[in-house]
Amino acid sequence: MTDRSYENKSWQRKKLLPYPVIICAVKGDPIAMDKVIGHYNPYIAYLSKRNVRDEEGFFFRVPNPEIEARLTSRLVCAVMQFKVISESN
Repeated sequence: MTDRSYENKSWQRKKLLPYPVIICAVKGDPIAMDKVIGHYNPYIAYLSKRNVRDEEGFFFRVPNPEIEARLTSRLVCAVMQFKVISESN
């Protein structure tokens, strides 16, 4: 058996938003909300692409700005409705 420590996964922590940013975004801070949107922007861009066929019959993916705007709007609404349960309550 190897002696690896799986407790210290720094590569996973880099992908997460910091907790104070999430709290500030829930409270309505526009700078924190921009950080949240910026964090999820590559995923939103990926989801907003659709297949289009060109004149020669080949498919390629193009971004759809309407879908991207809808996904961003839903993200903002979800963050604003997020309930934070603190330990002090």
